[in-house]
Amino acid sequence: MPDDTDTTSLERRYRRWLFAYPRAYRHERGPELLATLLDTAGPGRSRPSAREVVHLLRHGLGRRAAEAGRRAVVVAAVAAVLGGLSGIALGSWLAWRGVDAWAPGRTTAMSLATTVLPVPVDDKVSYYGRHTFWNPNSNDSLAGGTGLRAGRATVTSATTPQGDHREIAAAVEQRMRTQGWREVRTTIEGYGPNVSPPAQAEVTGTRDGYLATVQAVAADEANPPTLSVDIMWAEPPGHLRDTILGGLTGALLGALLGFGTAQRMSRHSARRQRMYSRLCLATLLLLTPACLGNIPTGTGSLLASTHRNGTGPSVYWGGFVFFGAQPLAILSLLPILAIIVGCLLPSTMNARRRRVA
Repeated sequence: MPDDTDTTSLERRYRRWLFAYPRAYRHERGPELLATLLDTAGPGRSRPSAREVVHLLRHGLGRRAAEAGRRAVVVAAVAAVLGGLSGIALGSWLAWRGVDAWAPGRTTAMSLATTVLPVPVDDKVSYYGRHTFWNPNSNDSLAGGTGLRAGRATVTSATTPQGDHREIAAAVEQRMRTQGWREVRTTIEGYGPNVSPPAQAEVTGTRDGYLATVQAVAADEANPPTLSVDIMWAEPPGHLRDTILGGLTGALLGALLGFGTAQRMSRHSARRQRMYSRLCLATLLLLTPACLGNIPTGTGSLLASTHRNGTGPSVYWGGFVFFGAQPLAILSLLPILAIIVGCLLPSTMNARRRRVA
């Protein structure tokens, strides 16, 4: 066995991981498990190995699930999914809270446009939304919308660019690279000779917290080639990290809440269990629309359509602003609160047993 100092530290850590097992099982078999773990531990060890931790978690949580029943496992799994998607939205939203609420101003847009466009720029700046994010169909977020939009300042070229859209895009890309823009990418799309415009090239890049998207539109029979740049806020540096952490935390809390409430409700009367099932169903129906809209995609969440009307940054809370999803998600707090209160009430089955005794 290890030395006394190591044994004390190792034993303390083993006891923590044994909490994965149900309380009754720990009281009955806990001392035996702990003694076996300490006897098989190598000399000088002060913490469990990763393999031992995985083994304890797998068997402990498996025993908890077996004792709690199939319903508890199903409720925990569904709650983990809903909690994870809600956590993704919250983490993304919190990361964006540190960004200016307004789209880049005229002075900023003009100065950045000169570092992007290889031709003289117009002195006019037009806006597609003055806020960093907004719902274009409603000023009241509870009324919903068709997803989020990224506020952007648009600057156009003052002269007609020379060359086709591919040559213009190549010149823009070269200028952006020399001016310190990063993650510069070019996308070329052709729509056909009978479509107006017949083709378009888009160049994107980031610099100093800003995102620039340049559109070089090919000429057709009626229109000359055009060149413009949209300036908006780029994703904050910790956005992806906060989104992932929010999702993992939400999934863990959701699983613990679902499993714990289902296990506790199993001690109550059949009537209260039926009420619990109805409350779980109500929560599922109210929260699912918003959570489905938060499913991550390559351009943000499923219903955060910042990629429409030009490329935009990724956000992951679109489901909570899509039409009626937000008020439904708020209403889902009522059945969740009712579930928690119901679990805190004394068990009617235990009260009956005490009266009989």
